[in-house]
This record gives sequence, structure tokens and C-alpha cells, in this order.
Amino acid sequence: MPHLDPDQARHLLRGGGVAEAELDLRGLPQAEALARLKRLVDQPVRPGPVRYAVRIDPPVPGGGETLFHPVGRFLLDARRRERVVQFAPLADPPGGGFFVELGTG
Repeated sequence: MPHLDPDQARHLLRGGGVAEAELDLRGLPQAEALARLKRLVDQPVRPGPVRYAVRIDPPVPGGGETLFHPVGRFLLDARRRERVVQFAPLADPPGGGFFVELGTG
């Protein structure tokens, strides 16, 4: 896998990945977490970009599947539907969520 240098990462996150709000899905079962994320993504579009930190439980050794893949697949689909402009994994903690920029009006 090619290395992504920090300048490329900053470009992908536009503005350094600063979130205006947070959606905390930690501790929730998958169905409830995805339902909350769907409500966030499907809300009426506001003028200008809206950036969120979507927090999920990070992986733990022997802990089984986390929400990382289901949430990532949901966000990819939302991006295809043009409800999400961009998203990227949060760096800290690894696997602990996503930076999400919703569409603009």
C-alpha cells in the first residue's frame, strides 16, 4: 500500500479535519449506531460544509468486530448518494471513528 504523506492527508481533510460537532456512537449496538448516523446524514442540508467527528469504540485485542467497517461502508454509500462530501478515519485513537463532511446547500 502506498504511503500517504501528511500534506496529502491535510488536502483530503480540507482545513485539517476540524469538526464543528461530534456524534458519539461508542457503546451502541450496530443497528442503533447506524440508525443515528443515518439520521445525521439524511437531515436537511444546511448552507456551507458541516464537519463532524463520528466517534466509535476503537478495536481491542480479542474484542471482535467493531463498528469501523459497517460505519465506513455506510459513509461510502452516503458519499455515492452525495450526502457526504468526504470522510476519513480519525487518527486518534486508530479505528476510533471518522471525520465526516456533510454536503453543502
